Amino acid sequence: MTGNSPLDLPCLKLDDVKLQNKITSRLSCLVLGESHRDHLKEVFLQEMGRGLEGKPSEPSSLFMEDTFLPDLPNGTEEGQFLALDLGGTNLRVLLITLKQGQVTDEILEYYTVPEYIRYGHGSALFDFLASSVEGFLKKRNLMCNNYNLGFTFSFPIHHRNLRSGELIKWSKSFNCPGVVGKDVVVLLEEALKNKKLDNISVVAILNDTTGTMVRGAYLDHQCSMGLVLGTGSNCCYVEKAENFKKQTNDDIISNLKVVNVEWGAFGDNGVLNFMRTQWDISVDRKSLLAGSFTFEKYFGGKCLGDLVRECLVTLADEGLFCTGPSETLRTSGSLHTSQVSTLDG
Repeated sequence: MTGNSPLDLPCLKLDDVKLQNKITSRLSCLVLGESHRDHLKEVFLQEMGRGLEGKPSEPSSLFMEDTFLPDLPNGTEEGQFLALDLGGTNLRVLLITLKQGQVTDEILEYYTVPEYIRYGHGSALFDFLASSVEGFLKKRNLMCNNYNLGFTFSFPIHHRNLRSGELIKWSKSFNCPGVVGKDVVVLLEEALKNKKLDNISVVAILNDTTGTMVRGAYLDHQCSMGLVLGTGSNCCYVEKAENFKKQTNDDIISNLKVVNVEWGAFGDNGVLNFMRTQWDISVDRKSLLAGSFTFEKYFGGKCLGDLVRECLVTLADEGLFCTGPSETLRTSGSLHTSQVSTLDG
């Protein structure tokens, strides 16, 4: 595969020109032409508009959630804070010290979230979170101090205020019963209380994309958008308050709102069916959360390896790749996105 720049589409080069043309033709539906790109842009803007409306005529696949973030960093922040960051298969616990808006000290520790926790009951998950915080503090003899904690929860939530978030649905590699529809801050507080961690107050919850934008604004006060491209994908941005027409109990008077788009679910209502291939359908059908997070399954790190694998299986079945697919190649998860990245160079 060759290309003139990182932005060029890869070009297949084989000694067998006839085979090269057959493979290129067979996979051509994966390439978005100009008309498809224009239509994708048009549909996305329509879905954004519906998501911002209080009562749209048709529901949007974009959640467009108010984050209730009162402000972005302005250089006056002071204090010592705990942060809990739950996203993919890793949990991060951080202790950060700020002086005059600058980070003067940062302690970070990673914890792997086992599969039995990610698929088990929600009570076990939040007990794991609380236990990790407890271990982090005990390891450093910090149990006697009082802390405000910010909770980064990288899943779709409906905010009622800055320290309240009800899980809409799980994404990525999590599917814990007993959490959807519940306020995850309340669940975390209960778990902390069970560990006798009464010295910790959860003061804010936000999505990892919003956290990315906050970090961006810390580095550059002109930053007005956050974007995550990882296991999944999402975006948040600063919107004019007058355009946000959904009912909210936000008592902060401001001309601007930070909106969590939740674009991973873009297309869950069928608006992206025009660009869906047989391989996208197969990956979705075999995924943990079938029928959900349509957009991020096109390119998210969780699914990209399987998408390439499905294409290779089809090519092999049709005599265009190797001598036929192995049982390993037919197994979901056998080709990881990291391996695809290595092959692409």
